[in-house]
Amino acid sequence: MDKLKAILAASLLLATPALADPLRVRLDFGGSFDWAAPDSIDAALGFAARQTLDAKARLMWQANTGPWRVEMQTLLAYQAGDNVGFSTAMAVLAPPSPPPSFFDLTTDISSSASTRLSLTLDRLSVSYASGNVVLKFGRQAVTWGAGLVFNPSDIIAPFSPAAIDTAYKPGVEMLYGQYLFDNGNDIAAVLVPRRAVTDGPLDWDQSTLALRASLLLGALDGTAMLAQDRGDTLFNLALGGPLGGAAWNVELGQWFLADGSTATNALVNISNSGSLADMNITYFAEYFRNGFGVNTATPLDALPPALASRLATGQLFNTGQDFLALGAQLGISANVTLSPVVIASLNDGSVFANVKLTISPSDNFDISVNTSKSFGPDGTEFGGRETTAGSGVYLRAPTTVSLRLSRYF
Repeated sequence: MDKLKAILAASLLLATPALADPLRVRLDFGGSFDWAAPDSIDAALGFAARQTLDAKARLMWQANTGPWRVEMQTLLAYQAGDNVGFSTAMAVLAPPSPPPSFFDLTTDISSSASTRLSLTLDRLSVSYASGNVVLKFGRQAVTWGAGLVFNPSDIIAPFSPAAIDTAYKPGVEMLYGQYLFDNGNDIAAVLVPRRAVTDGPLDWDQSTLALRASLLLGALDGTAMLAQDRGDTLFNLALGGPLGGAAWNVELGQWFLADGSTATNALVNISNSGSLADMNITYFAEYFRNGFGVNTATPLDALPPALASRLATGQLFNTGQDFLALGAQLGISANVTLSPVVIASLNDGSVFANVKLTISPSDNFDISVNTSKSFGPDGTEFGGRETTAGSGVYLRAPTTVSLRLSRYF
């Protein structure tokens, strides 16, 4: 109840325009339909076919005075339908993982087997920017890396390659600092404190400390990152630049794990733009090597601890080793965009396909229709990895169709 009162107090502050800049609001309304295969874990839990409605209201506010800025966002979310019960059932089966942020600023106002109404204080930060120095403290989000579908170097709450709504990353408590050099280079540092268990003490073995430098090397952009993340060490190098009219990026990440083992991630992508039948089009190809991945004969309950922990913390989303993503964004008209993406496992030939159609009747109103489907036999990355050897039950993404309306004020 105390947590709910605190979040409600923050929401009331947002609703007081006399104290700050104008309040901004994003409203989302949507529905989804999911169909899972009979031998999937979805069906085993009684959720082979699911229908869900959801609504969200994000209130955004910031105030500026001189070099100082205060930012606050609250998210009121309502969900009704089968995905509520399915998420609860899956959470019971999932291995325990440390809390993603130091404070739990989400509270359930009401919940049942098929409905949930929650309130989250998703952003609450104070920043200082003057000259070459930027400092920011509090609940915020940071995005690093040059991935277009996969983001192995974005180690703090990255989006899934199959994520539909990527407008706002979840906020986490962190201290961020950046120094901007006059020649265009910069160096940034991030400290993300975490606990091992909810309401437990600060645990440095679960926290993240990262130092990242960005360098301009003629026509090329380079970055170097050194991070201590949940007890492991990451050294990441990236380089990108132009290639004719296209743009390319390469990333190499070397992990030194606390148990003495190592893992190497690699990412290469190229993107370009042009026209097709009088329509504007951007397109890309991206290869990702998952150094933590294993072959598809390994069931879910036998995954190596390093891979299983990264799946649980949301730093990785695929269990295989080699992936190729192809995608495009086709401007059918000024207000209509079609965005297909195909992700293929190069190890077993299975495929995940996603198509998104976005219609924007105005600058502050979007309608999106999204459909996705996995292709491949049982025992493959996208056809489904077996939960336990010999169980005949597989974890795979269901066939999904969703509709979302987004309105900005």
